[in-house]
Amino acid sequence: MRPPNREVRLDHGWLSYVEAGEGPAMLLVHGLGGNWQNWLTNVETLASRHRVIALDLPGFGRSDPFRGKVTMARYVDVLFELLDKRGVETATLVGNSMGGLLTIEAAAQRPERVDAAILACSAGVPLTHRRYRSALIPFALGLNETFQRGRPRRALLASPLLRRKIAARILQAPDDVDQNHLVELLGGLGAAGFGAALRAGAHHDARAQARQIRCPTLVLAGGHDRLLPPWMASQLHDLIPNSTLVVWDDTGHCPMIEHPARFNALVSEFVS
Repeated sequence: MRPPNREVRLDHGWLSYVEAGEGPAMLLVHGLGGNWQNWLTNVETLASRHRVIALDLPGFGRSDPFRGKVTMARYVDVLFELLDKRGVETATLVGNSMGGLLTIEAAAQRPERVDAAILACSAGVPLTHRRYRSALIPFALGLNETFQRGRPRRALLASPLLRRKIAARILQAPDDVDQNHLVELLGGLGAAGFGAALRAGAHHDARAQARQIRCPTLVLAGGHDRLLPPWMASQLHDLIPNSTLVVWDDTGHCPMIEHPARFNALVSEFVS
């Protein structure tokens, strides 16, 4: 069941989010090009034991973009501002990709407010390799520009072949994902805040902050992650004291979408 969209006024503007369930709080933080719907197959199950909040980060989904310079620090401030508005003192943070990077920063900066951290195919290691500079980052920026134009966006999303080719860069088995859900997910690649967030996050180094994390931390990697390969997760695991590393060999960049039942069970077991 899809929870209703809500809005709250924050310092930067209006922020869109959903909320479901009761119990210890859990904040779900999507990645670059995502929206709260990245957690569509997770919210209901996790809400059976938790008060789950999933947001659209500024510039994504229905949330207003930042004005002025975009930094990872501003995104982290939004996480805590949202928790404050909802009256949440502490929460488990679950972050995918860029959302994992924000989770690292949040757990290091405000340890008294983060009960546990779950990093799913997390960013945090700077994308300095030539492969990113010459191929992946330019491709992502070009795709974002294409998806912001109505007719090309509709053509891409209407073509099963083109959808699959794009999704295969993100997911290990895109044909296994509900196609209506896949269309909704890929539509996020045209977010207004995509380019600024990518430029701010690509070279952001969270490794020093990772060393400062003291809460229970699960690092989950996809064995077939073509965007942030498993060695990055291993490096974060080595840096975060007493963290747990799990690698799913049959998974790409979004384990919560690719294997939702398994992901929900892993998260529930870890935080319990």
